Amino acid sequence: MNQLNTNHKLILFPLLLIVISFLLLDLLYQPWMPNFIFYILPGMNGIYPILQLFLPLLGIAIICLSATNKIKRIEIAIIPVLILLTYFNFPWWAIFENYFMYYLSSLVYFGLIFYGTYFLLKDALGQDLAIVETKNKSYKPSDELSDKEFLPTLLLCLFVGMLGVHRFYVGKIGTGVAMIFTLGGLGIWVLVDFILICIGSFRDIEGKVVKYQRVIVNGQANNTGIAEELEKFAELKEKGIISEEEFNKKKEELL
Repeated sequence: MNQLNTNHKLILFPLLLIVISFLLLDLLYQPWMPNFIFYILPGMNGIYPILQLFLPLLGIAIICLSATNKIKRIEIAIIPVLILLTYFNFPWWAIFENYFMYYLSSLVYFGLIFYGTYFLLKDALGQDLAIVETKNKSYKPSDELSDKEFLPTLLLCLFVGMLGVHRFYVGKIGTGVAMIFTLGGLGIWVLVDFILICIGSFRDIEGKVVKYQRVIVNGQANNTGIAEELEKFAELKEKGIISEEEFNKKKEELL
């Protein structure tokens, strides 16, 4: 992990507490546990327990990937997770049942998540918080290859395609949000995207093709480079700058 900055920590800390809260209150609860634990830890919504555990874990994974800087704009993927996390994990019921302290602790933790997310996106994507910087370019489909990698796009579509995360990754924020509210077009939209990605026809926000790019090593060019290096060392040997022994050593290293 290259750099875990303050914004990452502001998001990770509450997410970890949400996971701990779920484990303590839903799986490991014991009658002897003191009541103040319920007021310190973030509350639970009580519906869809699997999602209440899966969503914070997914958020933690996204933030860790963001800290590695290996996947560009992966921070955008936290947006749909945050929306669903607020809906499924925030204890809305506490507002109507006068559990003020229970509600207040959750409000503080979710506030930290929103605060950290705002500045994380602001730092990563520009001071004006333009989530997608298209540089005033219109969408023009072309055969040019996208700088978005094929494998992350495919995996995001496969595992979290219903949340539109793969579209957030390629910069298509509008349709990504639409996928959240339609659950990926009830699965049909996700399936179409998955097929397009597999056949190399899926495009990013600039109309460039997201396609698998195989790296081909040009052996001939490599051999040419070695020959040029040997010629340089041979010239240095003839001029007396390096000895015969040093020349042979360099030759062995190159060959």
